[in-house]
Amino acid sequence: MPGEVLESALPILSVVIPTRNEASNIEPLVRRLASALKDLGGGWELVFVDDSDDTTPDTVEHLASETDFRITLLHRWPGQRDGGLGGAVKLGFSKASGRVLAVMDADLQHPPEIVPALVSPVLSGQWDLAVGNRYGFLGGRDGLSGPLRRVIAISCRFLAHRLVPNSRAISDPMSGLFALERSVVDRAQLRPEGYKILLEVVARGDWHRATNVDYRFDERYSGQSKARLAEGLVFLRHLWHLWLVSRSKEGPSAKASAPGTAKEGLN
Repeated sequence: MPGEVLESALPILSVVIPTRNEASNIEPLVRRLASALKDLGGGWELVFVDDSDDTTPDTVEHLASETDFRITLLHRWPGQRDGGLGGAVKLGFSKASGRVLAVMDADLQHPPEIVPALVSPVLSGQWDLAVGNRYGFLGGRDGLSGPLRRVIAISCRFLAHRLVPNSRAISDPMSGLFALERSVVDRAQLRPEGYKILLEVVARGDWHRATNVDYRFDERYSGQSKARLAEGLVFLRHLWHLWLVSRSKEGPSAKASAPGTAKEGLN
């Protein structure tokens, strides 16, 4: 596959992907990412943080032996899976080598082809944080199955904007697709719970300028969604904690989405 990185060189971009029982999605995900990022200057790597009980880690290891770019696998055994998906992303941040960190899901609802547009504003140095936006003019939410899930997603977005003021700079604070400068999280005391790690980054990270990148949220490629009632309750508890954090400090007033918000996406 394309995207060669010399063994001694550190890549400029690390793509962190938390996984749980996604064996059938790994090969198409890696293939499409390799194609999308083949022209990225500075090199890139993949960091899988895996909480699976199926053959996902075997699939990742097999692909790592066949590719000419760096793939790292961090498998968390039962009893080591603190913080859920958010905890997996936090671990991925700590092991990643890149100056810019991107986060996406493994189920291909986040199209790999959007990653160059997502990371470009951060790689340019103009923005600290770029967030995939399902709600923009070029965005779409086809992957939200059923009207109930759409209502829940919109309600959670409203609550996040109300209770975490810094999130109002971001059109889709519930997004699992985002990129950031490593400095945003290097010294942040992240305490993730469940699968909405972006809100944790927004509330506790050291960022000042965010931009929104429209994309179409696709149907899941394979496997089953991890969204459950229990995860929703964990999110509400976490949101409550972040509201308390927001009340306990003034928060940098400079955090904003500037007028030149990026509006790149897939048609």
